[in-house]
Amino acid sequence: MRRLERAGLAATIAATGVGLVTIGACSTQVSGTAAVNRTDLAAYTSEVTAASIAASSSRAAAAERTTEAACTALRSANASSVHSFNEYITVSNDRGLDDPEVNAKADVAVGTLRDNARNLDAKLTNEVAADVAGPLRAYRDDTNGLADTLAQRAPTDTLNAAIDRFNATKDAAIAVCKDH
Repeated sequence: MRRLERAGLAATIAATGVGLVTIGACSTQVSGTAAVNRTDLAAYTSEVTAASIAASSSRAAAAERTTEAACTALRSANASSVHSFNEYITVSNDRGLDDPEVNAKADVAVGTLRDNARNLDAKLTNEVAADVAGPLRAYRDDTNGLADTLAQRAPTDTLNAAIDRFNATKDAAIAVCKDH
């Protein structure tokens, strides 16, 4: 055991010696005055600025692409939703609410509204411009609200209120997507 203690002591002394030599070698001062290489600084600054502009431009382009995709999804969803819902309204006006075809059209409209809301939601990523994303989320929510109201076969006044909310948010969403 004494042999291990001596070996450990020898290793500690050796490590301490190496450390002192290293500290001594690294503490040597160099004479002179520190100065910035203006040419290197200008080149570095230019590169950083160019990289920053490129990154900003890339983010803006990505945001525009995702915003355009969300607006395209809105237009597609709205056309399909309105068409399906209007088919339900036409049949219910022609045949009355108790007709089996009216219930079938209502079920199709509910499914279409929910599918379209889900498809739009998939396009509403964090990259979509905030001024567009808000109205599109409201449209998605009111599309689901209209689907829920129709699925419950709510009274006409309740359904009409849901239609009015849907139409208001639809108009707002279409307006913000006008330029995309």
